[in-house]
Amino acid sequence: MNKYLLAAFVFLLGVDQAFAAEVRVTDAWVRATAPGQDSATVALHITSPKDASIVEVSSPVASNVEIHSMTHENGMMKMRKLDGFKIKAKQEVYLGAGGSHLMLVGLKKPLITGENIELTLTLQFADKHTDKIEVRADVRELTSGHDGHIQHNQYPASGGGHVE
Repeated sequence: MNKYLLAAFVFLLGVDQAFAAEVRVTDAWVRATAPGQDSATVALHITSPKDASIVEVSSPVASNVEIHSMTHENGMMKMRKLDGFKIKAKQEVYLGAGGSHLMLVGLKKPLITGENIELTLTLQFADKHTDKIEVRADVRELTSGHDGHIQHNQYPASGGGHVE
């Protein structure tokens, strides 16, 4: 009898981990802010096993978090607020500076190197169900480049966000 209970427990443990690991968010980060700066761009990589859309993002460090796209039009970069952002199944998507990204608007406090911030991403799937993904984003040096590396020096590889 005990071996059946143990087998059932191991099975349920595996099922729970599979559901928790469905959507993967990695290397989430944001630059530290300069004095008086009231917004900041969040960068991250996200992968979903199913087609999904990011439909809402929130963070306790900002009044609002917006999803933006960046495009070149007539020789100029234009940023537009989006209602959502589509993620194709099993394809890693990069959101960050220079392209589609998340924007913290109305920062409630300065973002300081070495700290991390919390984000909640709400994803909607084709069957209309939603999941909330809790993410921590590292706050990196103000001199970090768009790819997350410090200009002239490599940023430590151990940095990066994670899904909680």
